[in-house]
Amino acid sequence: MKALVTGGTGFVGSHVVELLLEEGWEVVCPVRDARNLRNLSGVKVRIIPFERIEQEARRTPGFNFVIHAAGATRGLNYEQYRQANVEGTRSLLEILARLPLGSTFRRFVLVGSQAAAGPCAEPGVPVAESDNPRPVSLYGKSKLEAERVVLSFACRLPVTIVRPSTVFGPKDRDVLGVFRCAQHGFSPYLGGPDRLFSVIYVEDLARGIREAATAAVQSGETYFLANKTPVSWREFTGEVARVMGCRTMNVPIPLAVMRLASLAGEVAGRVARSPQLLRREKFDEMKQSGWVCSTEKAKRELNWEAQTPLHEALRKTVGWYRATGWL
Repeated sequence: MKALVTGGTGFVGSHVVELLLEEGWEVVCPVRDARNLRNLSGVKVRIIPFERIEQEARRTPGFNFVIHAAGATRGLNYEQYRQANVEGTRSLLEILARLPLGSTFRRFVLVGSQAAAGPCAEPGVPVAESDNPRPVSLYGKSKLEAERVVLSFACRLPVTIVRPSTVFGPKDRDVLGVFRCAQHGFSPYLGGPDRLFSVIYVEDLARGIREAATAAVQSGETYFLANKTPVSWREFTGEVARVMGCRTMNVPIPLAVMRLASLAGEVAGRVARSPQLLRREKFDEMKQSGWVCSTEKAKRELNWEAQTPLHEALRKTVGWYRATGWL
């Protein structure tokens, strides 16, 4: 099998690349900056400039699969998100649509996001793929627009969309702060009622993406990929502390304090012209009553379930962080 994987230098994309290589696939990764290959260091993958995707696709043999994991998770405005997540997806699909791919081409997979679907309409009630999307952030809106671009090609190309929930694991920096807080003796979480959310360990996600690519499903289907059992941030931070062997103090952060912190992050990002992790749209996501998604469709149609228990996934993540000096 031969796959083109965009976003291979990123957190999720690099794990997809590693899984496919372990299974004997030939993998090609287009990159925009050949100097930024840290997540592919030592990996036997062929690197090409983004501009050569069409030339590469015309080679023999051509691609069997395209897994589109590239995109922006942070932006200063919607235009930045749109260029990275929407127009980048459209450009790639337009290249594929005008190529004589033949019968060997099997599937285009968009790695989307649960943010495109939006939060639970009622606390703790899982969102299903058939529910009307209601994203609450610019990021989520851009991912939903990217999905619609993909679906517009569903009659010309076999396409599938996956929506991962909150992802953690080796190489991740966004959830790293939770581990560092535990290291310093405290476990912060948003105050008020427990807000349940779906999570997924990155290695389970990589397997789910592989299954979405290879499963014999009709074009245009969408699947949530997440652990079956959701958790609250209080439970998650507490489990992180237990796995790390740290005695921590639970620190509920009032919603008003988090709002002020997110506004400060928004201002700092605009001054530095670099979006911060904690910003206004992230607060808009955090304050929702829950982010739980149903995994029944993925189980039924892809024969996929997350296999790694939360405790084991956190243990492996902590081990990687410590081995690389991040903790």
